[in-house]
Amino acid sequence: MMLRIFILLLILIIVPPIYLDRTFMRRRKRRLLRLLLFLPNALMLVAAVILALFETYTPDNANATNLFLTLFTGYIVSEALLTVFLAIGHRFKQHSAWRKTLYTLGIIACVGNIYILIVGTTYGKYHIETKKQTITFPDLPQAFDGYRIVQLADLHIGSYRDNPQFIRHIVELVKAQKPDLIVFTGDLVNYNADELDPLLTELKQLEAPDGVISIMGNHDYMPYIKWATKKEQWDNIRKLQRNERNMGWNLLLNEHVFLKRANDSIAVIGVENDGNPPFPQRADLKKAQKGIPVGTNGKPFFKILLTHDPSHWRRNVLPETNIQLTLSGHTHGGQLKLFGFITPIALITSEWGGLYSEGQRKLYVSTGLGEALFTFRYGMWPQIDVITLQKGAS
Repeated sequence: MMLRIFILLLILIIVPPIYLDRTFMRRRKRRLLRLLLFLPNALMLVAAVILALFETYTPDNANATNLFLTLFTGYIVSEALLTVFLAIGHRFKQHSAWRKTLYTLGIIACVGNIYILIVGTTYGKYHIETKKQTITFPDLPQAFDGYRIVQLADLHIGSYRDNPQFIRHIVELVKAQKPDLIVFTGDLVNYNADELDPLLTELKQLEAPDGVISIMGNHDYMPYIKWATKKEQWDNIRKLQRNERNMGWNLLLNEHVFLKRANDSIAVIGVENDGNPPFPQRADLKKAQKGIPVGTNGKPFFKILLTHDPSHWRRNVLPETNIQLTLSGHTHGGQLKLFGFITPIALITSEWGGLYSEGQRKLYVSTGLGEALFTFRYGMWPQIDVITLQKGAS
């Protein structure tokens, strides 16, 4: 994963000190100061190369990557922000007031960045919010009017394997919502099924009248580790699947189950991960729906789809099915929201969190609970989603 962002890391590490040196320090005989300018960046560059070339996704390697990204965000990103404001201010040589204002804004941006980093890596990653969402459908069976679903997503349990009290806190918050059903929409682990071992007892306490239904996310296929053989990888995948079922979760692999209330029924469909490359594409919507009734009185049978990657909705779900509600995760909301409304992930995808509609068909994307690669959340706090189904005009 470090290789994917290596070019960006390289630019941010190399460009700012070169600009600062050429613009502000080159003509001054301050060799020690210039050395101090380049030394931290040189060390970060060496660390970036090592982590990118020798990424193993072991717990120690993951800790090293997280430490690197923390230092990178604190120092390199702050330096880059300062450089941007200094570069703009340098254009206003003849306007000292403007130049001083921009230089001051650069310092404020650095301080703000460090503040966000400290909050995001300490308070933010544990600050769970409960988001309640009512979703209305005209063809929802009457007996399911008011049905409550708690959606959990992207727990990435390896980030909390030494913190069982946090997992217990999640379980208690879920129980307090008194859901009819709990769904988990993928990415239970970071890189390896073994991450789950210390926390099986805690997660086994999740319960609801209609149980816990889960699916696989891209991380749950362990694609990032360099396995010796495919068999070793699949042995690890199957261990995770066994553990989910041993916890009492109903893991759906291109399958469905029926939920009944009085004389009414709905289907919950769970497909394997299906994302844009390089993520696994293993969903089989046709197989997963086999055996579900067409419907009655001209209305399609009511169906809820669990699919990890929200891009699956527009790629396949909308054009190939008549599924009314799709629940996804995967995006983490980018783990960052500034000033309550600026979400950088919106530059990458338009459906990253919350409720989306196409006619009477809906997609709900949870921004999830955990973190991948970098244990940090700011503004986009860990989230438990409580979805209430409502019958009526949408």
